[in-house]
Amino acid sequence: MAKRSKLLMLPGALAVVFLFAGCASVPYTGRSQMIFYSESSDIELGAEAWKETLAKEKKSTDSTSIQALNRVGAHLAAAANRPDYQWEFVVLESTEPNAFALPGGKVAVYSALFTLVDNDAELATVVGHEVSHALARHGVERMSQNIFRNCGGILVEQLFGSQWNEVYNGGTDLIAMLPYSRTQEYEADHLGLILMARAGYDPAAALTFWEKFRKLSQTGTVLEFLSTHPDGDKRLEELKKQLPEAQKYYDEAPEKYGNGNRYR
Repeated sequence: MAKRSKLLMLPGALAVVFLFAGCASVPYTGRSQMIFYSESSDIELGAEAWKETLAKEKKSTDSTSIQALNRVGAHLAAAANRPDYQWEFVVLESTEPNAFALPGGKVAVYSALFTLVDNDAELATVVGHEVSHALARHGVERMSQNIFRNCGGILVEQLFGSQWNEVYNGGTDLIAMLPYSRTQEYEADHLGLILMARAGYDPAAALTFWEKFRKLSQTGTVLEFLSTHPDGDKRLEELKKQLPEAQKYYDEAPEKYGNGNRYR
């Protein structure tokens, strides 16, 4: 009976923590978010993390890649319409084909990724995806989820003992944290498609890029439910469904670059 009463107390205790979260919603998709940080804090958090990143990472000196990223980044930043963000786009040296964005508009693309993009539109696919993470505040949303998760872990330990922590952490990974990561990735794909179209880049280029990336990732895939990223086939299926919506934004774009410059 004691354990049962404690179990019944847990949802209520977590609900109290939940009340301290701020209400937010993602642009275009309208998905509700639980975020503990004010929007003004994004710039401060991102700037600090960016400073640490640039102190550790080596900047690329390849002028073609740098010019391409600055060109595409400027168009996407204009389409994002967040003048309060301190936009910055940097190419970093790495053999890993990847990219990332920090809160407040800091975006890095690793040099190896340029071996996968054939033109500006495919580059806009990647950068638009990362910019969308910043616009949707996915970084601080994940930080907020971790706060909520940690509070839950403390409650579980207090109610049932430390031996239940491992069970709790493993359960929340599979039930909440990993699916949330995949939700954010699908969302960044969706927003990125709209953003590149608004910026004047042909959204159909997203299909050609992600198809190449899918083939590359097949060399080391894991089951989707154990991964923070979507399955490549499902990602392409979703993008194909969203392409007609993005095409409307592309048709209305004041400037059109099509596939843009070719540089490989």
